[in-house]
Amino acid sequence: MENAVFIGLSQQMALKRRLDMTANNLANVNTTAFKSEHPLFEEFLVERANQDDVSYVQDYGSYRDLREGEFTHTGRPLDLAISGEGYFSIETEDGIRYTRNGSFRLDPDGNVVTINNEALLDENNRKITVDLQFQEVSIAPDGTVTTAPGQTAKIGLVKFENPQILKQVGNGLYDAEDFQPEAAIDVNIMLDYQSVLLLLVSEHELHMKSIEEMPTLQ
Repeated sequence: MENAVFIGLSQQMALKRRLDMTANNLANVNTTAFKSEHPLFEEFLVERANQDDVSYVQDYGSYRDLREGEFTHTGRPLDLAISGEGYFSIETEDGIRYTRNGSFRLDPDGNVVTINNEALLDENNRKITVDLQFQEVSIAPDGTVTTAPGQTAKIGLVKFENPQILKQVGNGLYDAEDFQPEAAIDVNIMLDYQSVLLLLVSEHELHMKSIEEMPTLQ
């Protein structure tokens, strides 16, 4: 009887983990560049002398769905979307963090920043700053930033050998901890676009995505 209780408890703990992830996926269904996460389970056997093994459920990790989603045209000149495998580098109070959320703007000093006032970095991990007296800023597909007088910088685009190691830290940012990125080469930046959640190409599919998640809540 005791073993049956422990087996049931291990399943409930695993289901709670799945429920927490599902709730987070649903809460972020409209979040720009959000990547859903899903738990990984395995059987854990406890051997007993002269008795049958006891099988428990073990929640041993999670994986992030890294497939590229669709893009939405916003018309805002500093809304950028990455087409391909890559991340923007962002300067934060806790060090450099990485994101695929390309919602940027200019701060009063001319720095290109996120909506949380964290600076977008160039390929040398320096802030990208433009002269505010020139209103037009052009960004090429390779990330080259140009203003009217020819002032240029290049947005730093990086990738990781195993992107699953990135740890979510909130606000669409990821922490690479001790893992080092490499330059992302086969990627393009799309101007006036934002990347949206995987497979959501219309309002209808947005609702369908929510419905698909609901059975896991039962």
